[in-house]
Amino acid sequence: MSHYKMPIAEYVYTEHFEEMDVAEDVYSTFADKKNTNDQFLYVHGLLKEYSWLPTKCDGYIRLSQGHRRWRKRLKKNLKKLGVFINMDCTTANKNNDTSDQYRSRGNEAFKIKNYEESLKMYTQSIMTAETDSLNFALSVANRSAALYYLGEYEHSLKDIDQAFKSKRYPLQNNYKLFERKGNCFRQMNHTSLALELYSVRNIFYLIFVINIIYNTHLTFATKEKIKTRISGFVKNCELVEEKTKKNKIKYESFTKLKFVKNSGLSECVEIQNSKEMGRGLFASKNIKPGEILIVEEPTAGVFKNSMWIFNCDYCFKRCLSAIPCSKCSHVVYCDETCLRKAHTSYHGIVCSLVYPLKADPTVEPTHDLALRCFVQLINVMGIEHYCSMVRKYNEPNFSFDESTNNCFMDNTFHSVYALDGNETKRTVSNLFFMHCTASMMVSLLSLNEYYDIPSNLLGTVGASLVHLLCIANLNSYASVELSKYIGKSSNNVVSNRPATYDSVALVLCSAYSLINHSCDPNVIVQTYNGVEVTRAIKPISKGSQLFTDYGVKFMSHDKKERSIHLFDQYQFQCQCQACVNDWPIYAPLELDKLFISNDPLLMKDENGDNHLSIPKTTLSKFNEIVDLLIQRKVNIDCLGFLFSFLDFLYSNFKKPSTIHYKCVQLVQACLYYTSDQVHYVIEQ
Repeated sequence: MSHYKMPIAEYVYTEHFEEMDVAEDVYSTFADKKNTNDQFLYVHGLLKEYSWLPTKCDGYIRLSQGHRRWRKRLKKNLKKLGVFINMDCTTANKNNDTSDQYRSRGNEAFKIKNYEESLKMYTQSIMTAETDSLNFALSVANRSAALYYLGEYEHSLKDIDQAFKSKRYPLQNNYKLFERKGNCFRQMNHTSLALELYSVRNIFYLIFVINIIYNTHLTFATKEKIKTRISGFVKNCELVEEKTKKNKIKYESFTKLKFVKNSGLSECVEIQNSKEMGRGLFASKNIKPGEILIVEEPTAGVFKNSMWIFNCDYCFKRCLSAIPCSKCSHVVYCDETCLRKAHTSYHGIVCSLVYPLKADPTVEPTHDLALRCFVQLINVMGIEHYCSMVRKYNEPNFSFDESTNNCFMDNTFHSVYALDGNETKRTVSNLFFMHCTASMMVSLLSLNEYYDIPSNLLGTVGASLVHLLCIANLNSYASVELSKYIGKSSNNVVSNRPATYDSVALVLCSAYSLINHSCDPNVIVQTYNGVEVTRAIKPISKGSQLFTDYGVKFMSHDKKERSIHLFDQYQFQCQCQACVNDWPIYAPLELDKLFISNDPLLMKDENGDNHLSIPKTTLSKFNEIVDLLIQRKVNIDCLGFLFSFLDFLYSNFKKPSTIHYKCVQLVQACLYYTSDQVHYVIEQ
């Protein structure tokens, strides 16, 4: 829990009380409380007494004076270390002046053909523009041009349609959108649609022609150039149409769609309890590498960077032609459907209360995630039913039996609230910090005009938020996807990975969260446009447990480093084979270092004797895939071979080994580089 290597979030409140020389008494009183409800009410009352909770002034939520004073001091201390962070806590209201600034910067980038940066600036202009304003219409039209030159024709078409629908877009500029729309169809090889658009019988074409003829903003020479250009487009389309019919050419998209009937566990996985590790996922049959074990949409998620603008805030799919929230300037959505679902699920409340804290270094993404889980549950269940379930869960004799495990994935409450938060293993100072954060959240919720927490439920709500904070802290993970159009100032590149991966969102997935840790994991998770897919990367025998890694594994971290991380973050010592036998680590390899010698390799059995050789054709195929990956030409068909090769290695090759490490790394890279070639669609 640090920010730029400086402890911030966990220690800000405790430091506040230590400065007043009351920390020891506060901790002692806090620890003596008989239950979590009483602990929360004590901490909430304490922060209220010392004026540390936010207030509302002139319709805006403001941080307490003490909090603001601490932020100024922190900013000053960081500046001395050469670290500059933005702590602007202004509201997220729409502002056309701000929108103009972003659009001007987008225009400058567009002029020098920096279309990625212009896309980013135009999107921010759209987000900050006032609803139904000229700024919004112009920015959407401008973004359609940037998307066109980036080859994102479908997204460009969406923006063109948005601009056409706008009542504020200048009529004299309609010809630009019309021409661009035809060009998009042409570039997508939809020549029939392009020809239909340019047909003299098409009303839109007539409007287009009239728009050019009577446009006083265009010179005669410019009008003639436009007409000539359109005529050329029509001739090109007609030639392509004729060639297509003659040669029976079919244009197919490389993207494959996979439909999954239900989100969650596959039939070969079940929930069980083990004496050593508690609840976990186990194989109900023998599983081969590559088999899909879990397909699920995140139960909840938040962007790791509050200014991330290229994914939908509801479904987390990549959306370059996104639409903004009509009230705030911090989120975008795929379409009206996602926007409505988000407002019903959580954003209707969150929109007006959390943004004063967006730039606050004491607020971590896990806090945002816990708050979203709470709001989603409240909106589905109602606060009375929610609190009754929390009280039942907190009863001393409550336990999860086999019947509870069976309905875990189907129960909205249990699939989130029943995840482990490790409260009993946390230090007093850490739990105190969690209660302080929960107190801040309850205060923000209470200040919201659309939300009211009954006084008799305050302790239950606060204690439940503490549990959700611990769950988010323990179970969330970064959803990583291929980098695309992040702009020159992005800070979303994942450390220790090539700059082509983005750590986009912090997500909580109920099924994946049940998987326990091993430093030698047997599963791997990959994001596919908002859907999390977990596969086996080892043969897993029936009755064996599924394992992922909790941020550290033997290939990249030594035993001491792994032990420190796992105990500090999760309060346990790993006893996997890699830890017991202290397996060696492997230095990270660039893609061009993954090649294997084409000389047939002899593998050794358990006694160290030569046993079997890897065929030369297999090695050649492996190297061919490495070469395709380097050229960014790898496709999803390569994964079948790699998973079969992994199965072969695990069955015949003694671990740990360099060839095994190279194959796992190649599988991981191929999964990332082909993640945009397949979409998983979960049927509701």
